[in-house]
Amino acid sequence: MIISTVAHAANELPKVMRFNKPPQTPQALYVIELMEMVYQSLGIELRLEEFNHKGSLIAANAGNLDGQLARVASVENEYPNLRRIDYPLFQFNLQLFTLCAHCELNEIKSLTVRSGYPVATTYLAEHHTTAYVIGVKSAVAQLNLVMQKQVEGALILDFHLKPHLKNINEETLQIKNLAVVESFHFVHKRNEQLVPLIKAKLEEFEQQGIIKMLKAKYQI
Repeated sequence: MIISTVAHAANELPKVMRFNKPPQTPQALYVIELMEMVYQSLGIELRLEEFNHKGSLIAANAGNLDGQLARVASVENEYPNLRRIDYPLFQFNLQLFTLCAHCELNEIKSLTVRSGYPVATTYLAEHHTTAYVIGVKSAVAQLNLVMQKQVEGALILDFHLKPHLKNINEETLQIKNLAVVESFHFVHKRNEQLVPLIKAKLEEFEQQGIIKMLKAKYQI
């Protein structure tokens, strides 16, 4: 009976899993290669599709996508149809970028965040920040608003900020780490049978040194 149940479950695995194609950062390339290996080992094709990043969470929650390649854990509170694989793929820093030498977050009256990345707005809500918040589409737009002094600060992911630091020459520039955040893989609830299988594969890849190798490859 156990053998037939396992075989039946295997037959129910999807042939293809569709995700939105993320912005091309080292973190995204690392996650894509890792998850392609995970799904391939399960006999599933990982397919990336051009999709508006901001709307991808809504689409995944509605089942129009099969999940999210990498998101912070807090998205499951707002998007209840997503199931998290409880294995952190990587960590990053949420940072406060300002031109004020000694500013604290609770002193700042206006901020910019990047739309489609809920980690910043979640952090602001958790810390009861009263600053006026402007959402923009890119890290460059965030930095421009700060440099032009249209806002006092930006909440930005460290790997979004890093490529642009060489172009910034300000003596009063301040970058402060606010939180270390973990990123996880999510699948839609219709495929929640994949959750333990994916977690087991990730743990197996860690033991084999594959994840360490990929992180070194992409300098994560």
